[in-house]
Amino acid sequence: MKFFSVDSPLYRFLSRVLDILKLNFLWILGSLPVFTIGASTTALYYTVHKSIRGDRGYTTRTFFGAFRDNFKAATLPYLIWLAVMIVLGCDAYITYQVLKTGSMKGAFFYFFLVMIAVAIMWSAFLFPYIARFENTVKQTLKNAFLLMVRHLPWSLLLLVILIASALSIYIIPVLLVVIPAVASIVFDFILERLFRRYMSPEDLEREEENDMYAS
Repeated sequence: MKFFSVDSPLYRFLSRVLDILKLNFLWILGSLPVFTIGASTTALYYTVHKSIRGDRGYTTRTFFGAFRDNFKAATLPYLIWLAVMIVLGCDAYITYQVLKTGSMKGAFFYFFLVMIAVAIMWSAFLFPYIARFENTVKQTLKNAFLLMVRHLPWSLLLLVILIASALSIYIIPVLLVVIPAVASIVFDFILERLFRRYMSPEDLEREEENDMYAS
């Protein structure tokens, strides 16, 4: 029956769902050592862009290839970002304890809360940027931050998506098997439209030729 053929909409839909679940499992597996979360998240975004939305290449092969190729480029920026988050988290915890005593100094808690939100928005650009562009660690961190600031309304939307995703997983833990990949698809839809503004005509032409961007 054509309804169940490999060219049918149902088959393509189920195949795409399986690819998303598989990719999500690979991301969890790649993130288990913790210090590899940056490389795994970079590979997640790249695979979503190339295989899930771009429909090019096999999911597993693309993920592991991106993980290997971006391991060095993603790990150090991730560790730097993680260190920033740990410092801000500790400062927020300390100032929150002070806030509970009624001291005015505790108001710094809200400052650190905002800084944590900024750091999270920074990460929303950081790993996709690594997946799509080659640069030095310093320039990568800088460019991701500048993109976050320049496109602040989109940054806030990405922050909301990340918070909603985290809350969904916290409330229903089983959603961990699908939410990261689905959120990455939404990120790709948003970020690629921003990234293309900074790509050279040659890069854009190459993108079109390879059909890497799904409009």
